[in-house]
Amino acid sequence: MIDYLLKFPSKQVAEQFGIANGFAQFDEVSGLVFSFLASHTHALCLIGEHNGDGNFWVLFRDLVGIPVPEGGEQFIFWSSTMTITDDAGSVISVPRPEFNPDVPSVFWA
Repeated sequence: MIDYLLKFPSKQVAEQFGIANGFAQFDEVSGLVFSFLASHTHALCLIGEHNGDGNFWVLFRDLVGIPVPEGGEQFIFWSSTMTITDDAGSVISVPRPEFNPDVPSVFWA
């Protein structure tokens, strides 16, 4: 299981990415985009705007190892698999950004 915090430049970009990759669908009757919030392979939470800057945030939980769709890397703000190498040369996990005021603080329980 991998958790992702995704940051899109707008809600429209997030919707188009979701439609292109099978996580959302455009409804021609209502003119709205509906996200597939959960399946046997994923769960997602639409956070929306956080700081009024137009960026659109999404929490995505990959339950089965879904490959990151082409172009998707640019939207990954944080992932539970992110690592860095510390000064001692050890590889350590990057903690989720819980206390950054520029990042939504809504995380999976």
